[in-house]
Amino acid sequence: MIKLFTLSNISSYSEDALYKICLSLDKYDLFEEPGCEDYDELLKKALKALSEGNHVLVAAETPAYNQLKKTFLSNLSAEPGFSSAIGDAIEKSSERNLTDEEKKEHTLVPEGSVSHLTLDGLYCGFSFAYGSGTLTFMPLDFMRIDSVIEGFLGYLNGDIKEDVAPKAEAPACDFQKNVGRMVETLFENDCKLALVTGESTMWIYELYKSVPNLTEVACFVDVIDSDEEAENEEEPSESVKLVGKARDAMNNAQCNLGAAISEVFTATDDDGNESYFAYVAAVDKNVAKAKKLSTGDPQDLELLLPHAVTLLCETVSSRVKALNESPDETGSETVKPQNGKKLSKDVIIFACVVLAVALIIPIGIMFRILNEEPPSTQPSISIDIPGSSAGGSNPFEASSTTVPTQPNHVPQSSAPDVSAPTPTVPPIASKKGIFTFYVFGYGHGVGMSQVGANYLAQQGWTAAEILAHYYYDPNAKIVAGEKYPDKITYDGTQYDIREYLACALETEMGSSFSYEALKAQAIAIYTFAKYNGYNLSKDAHAFGKTPSELCYRVADDVINTGYYIAYGNDVAVTPFHSMSAGKTTSYYNVWGKGIGATVPYLAGGRQSYGDYQHQNFKSLYTITSEDLKKIVKEKLSIDLTGDPATWLTIVTHDQAVREDIGYVSSMSVGGTIITGYEFRIKVLDGAIRSHCFTIVYTPES
Repeated sequence: MIKLFTLSNISSYSEDALYKICLSLDKYDLFEEPGCEDYDELLKKALKALSEGNHVLVAAETPAYNQLKKTFLSNLSAEPGFSSAIGDAIEKSSERNLTDEEKKEHTLVPEGSVSHLTLDGLYCGFSFAYGSGTLTFMPLDFMRIDSVIEGFLGYLNGDIKEDVAPKAEAPACDFQKNVGRMVETLFENDCKLALVTGESTMWIYELYKSVPNLTEVACFVDVIDSDEEAENEEEPSESVKLVGKARDAMNNAQCNLGAAISEVFTATDDDGNESYFAYVAAVDKNVAKAKKLSTGDPQDLELLLPHAVTLLCETVSSRVKALNESPDETGSETVKPQNGKKLSKDVIIFACVVLAVALIIPIGIMFRILNEEPPSTQPSISIDIPGSSAGGSNPFEASSTTVPTQPNHVPQSSAPDVSAPTPTVPPIASKKGIFTFYVFGYGHGVGMSQVGANYLAQQGWTAAEILAHYYYDPNAKIVAGEKYPDKITYDGTQYDIREYLACALETEMGSSFSYEALKAQAIAIYTFAKYNGYNLSKDAHAFGKTPSELCYRVADDVINTGYYIAYGNDVAVTPFHSMSAGKTTSYYNVWGKGIGATVPYLAGGRQSYGDYQHQNFKSLYTITSEDLKKIVKEKLSIDLTGDPATWLTIVTHDQAVREDIGYVSSMSVGGTIITGYEFRIKVLDGAIRSHCFTIVYTPES
């Protein structure tokens, strides 16, 4: 029997890796022990099982993996060794410039063990005979676990008795292949696809580096839920809504096709049996298709949405070919849509019952099941402290302090002023008038809000807790003990690290801010500088004011502790802004594609209650129709004609303020679709404080 030990609280990314392990070892009499609260408990239980002659398998998340190896070897009094095969794999495959100490950590294995190599040599597994038992280590890393499992299975079967390098290339999963085929079909037929932004469709975007031409043929559009009721009683209302969303995305982005995937829903029959289902919708100018996937087995849930993505790819590919062969066809299987309300006659039901591991994509899959309990808002991010033992104190988890919980609602006495007239089109066409922008927040709205951070600091939150709130992700951590460089280059000039941090702090926040807010800002600033190779352009952040003693003191504190934020094995992307619109917005909403668009901690939606209370939370900006017409012509080369009331239309937003107001992800300017951020920066030159706004046009009387 193999006894598997791991923690009870791990990230969804790690859970997917654990699922692979369990699935692969099912026939080897695997017994999964109850999850442990911390690594101290895991160590004690695993060592006891090992002393009893069992085969013990320890599966650990990568942030604690190397430290846990050391701890186990120390407690076993095992002779440490260093695997040359792991070292060779690191030299050949790793894109990171590891220090000698980091290489030692990764190559460390017990003398006489058999290593189970990963493709890049990082976080390799191993098996080690100890007394009458055997100890096996595996990393809970979805991208690396396949080759480790392959090596371990060879070890169990007696086929591998020494370190063997894995195959040079990991087989591409069906998910990536299907996305690749869809993109190729779109590209070859000169078609463009609008995908409704959602959990599943963003997985497709995350393949932009590995699937050529992906971003050339697909765009991602935010679409607000419609309250429209289904007219056809035979069709589930959710599928009708999804078809409407796909069509809105197609029309708004002016693409050939639109597609969307719903969340996962639950249903309970009269006998109390639960079933789970999701919908896929794809539309073009002629045809709307909706497909339903369902399963009654909770174990199949992790495959439901990945399978939906595969079906979406197949459906889009078939529609592209049909459009190319017969541009005016209406199709024999579906009804031509009328005013966005008709749907396919047949909703094809797929039972997702095949546990094909290849369908799981390399990110944590998190399902929003109806009626499930909402997650805690309390921050919980891990910390790596060089030299610390596993399970030690973690300021990002606030293990030694009580983290204050944010209020479930804003107190009535400090309720935000979100009043704004509902945009209306005047009944009589006008020739000129005034545009009034009701604007919320200040800045791009991505990452940490400085005003929000100060509010939390005043409530007793530490810098680590503030950062955890705004940059939370299971794979994020604060790394301590970093040796900061002596110099940092800003706008072509080199500055002493202390002077640089203090100047940036004074300019970005100022000494009126609370100490912990300033400290959180300093860590975010340094992390941003580290991410950019310590060479920043003048538009990276504000800089230049003479620092106060407080800002120097905060800079000294941060330099001495050596904190920065990491994401997995990489430096995190840590944008910040002055004040959100009550909730942060996504990196993708502002800058589109880029590394920040693929990380969950910059997906937006983080509550920032302190922003509501600021006197400048809401601002107004007015401009005459004549001036707007001149600016749009100059900046966008667009001629605005006809009734000015029709010139500007907000198409999609993220509802950051309320149901009808949010950060604008797409808007129509004279019939041309641009983002709200582009309108704010490129058209109005930053005259409005953020791209979270609503517009009211008042014609001249």
